[in-house]
Amino acid sequence: MFLWAGAGVALLAVPAGGEDFGTTNTQALAHFRAALQMPDRPVTVVSFGDSMADSYRSVTYYLMNRLMARFGSAGYSLNNYHNTALWQLENGAANRGPDQYWFCRYVAVPPGGAMWWSNQPNPAGVLADQAGLFYVSHPGGGGFRLRLSTNGAPWATVRTLEGYSAEPQGHFATITLPLDRYRLRVESDAGTNFIIGPSLVATHRAGFHAVFMDWGGIHLGQVTNVPPAIRTPILAGLQPDLLIWHMKEDGSGATSNRMAACETWWRAAAPAGDVIYIGTPWLSTDQTGTTTPDQNRVVRGVAVAHGRVYADLMQPTISYDWLVAQGFIEDGTHLNNAGGQYCANVMWDDLGFFSLGLDLRITLQSVGEQLQLRYTTFPTARYRVEFSPDLTVWTPLWTNPLAAAAFSTNFLPGSARGFYRLHLTPP
Repeated sequence: MFLWAGAGVALLAVPAGGEDFGTTNTQALAHFRAALQMPDRPVTVVSFGDSMADSYRSVTYYLMNRLMARFGSAGYSLNNYHNTALWQLENGAANRGPDQYWFCRYVAVPPGGAMWWSNQPNPAGVLADQAGLFYVSHPGGGGFRLRLSTNGAPWATVRTLEGYSAEPQGHFATITLPLDRYRLRVESDAGTNFIIGPSLVATHRAGFHAVFMDWGGIHLGQVTNVPPAIRTPILAGLQPDLLIWHMKEDGSGATSNRMAACETWWRAAAPAGDVIYIGTPWLSTDQTGTTTPDQNRVVRGVAVAHGRVYADLMQPTISYDWLVAQGFIEDGTHLNNAGGQYCANVMWDDLGFFSLGLDLRITLQSVGEQLQLRYTTFPTARYRVEFSPDLTVWTPLWTNPLAAAAFSTNFLPGSARGFYRLHLTPP
């Protein structure tokens, strides 16, 4: 007899217009799932895109919230999330971008200028043992200082950095620290220095390191317009275990080519990282056109071609009129908070995230002429034991009640050789 445990999911895959737009390649999250099993390091998740990937109402925002609730927080990088990195500009520092230096907002800090990041939930700072800064050196840059405040104490310079280079270049500068609460500050001494964003992470603790690399209204052409010499070191500094892509584009060949260019970037900078492409929900223009199916056809094709996960949110949301009727729409393009949470729940179940962090150990031993099967159940998943003589056809034997319990049962095995498995599905 053989046995194993795993998360099984029932995926919605109803053909639209004769095509398959369903969620696929859910098995392509091996690195992400393995990272979750490591007790002494965080799991880095990047939300990448336009306003579909924002840090306050998007599908990824609500997905990140659920992951944080189950596993805890281990830090934050780049754009603000839960008011942990509120940008404060001083003495002429000004917002820039998107442009050829970065595809999201960044800050130009002139001589004598400064910027820092405040943490509204805890003014003393973010709990971390590594502080980092993402920036772009360029011909107009110069020297600047990275300063820290420890647990609310006055600022102290910890590194002097160079923002000048003959050609634009991305950088990630870090400093290792004792575990404590920190705030970050940049003060420019010469040149105008381009600051992409901060990073404060507890590198030896389990939990999620949340990264939002998003800006409303950008398109993929603005992403690929930024040279790889900038993009690659910055993503390499993050080393995401999982990148979740969500944008509103079109179904053109240009979109496909730009997504392929992003794949080249991601594999160069973070070769071990997994990627989820979200098949976007409906737009108001779909009432008279086919914008969303056209885009999702391209996005799913790229996901399949590159062995990535594609998460369908078009078919589960039925139509734009259905979204309106459910109260899930903020405007003709964006889901509201209820819509974002609904779609995150769809992804949570479809991708098997409901089983993350659960005890999947199962033991089978002989007790006289019987077999004894033991495992632990949790109320966040439905546990079903199944039998197969050939690993192809599986017959349910029993399903446990939704409860946190240690389960044990004895039974007589069949006369034929076979296999047992523990099959987890959403509750």
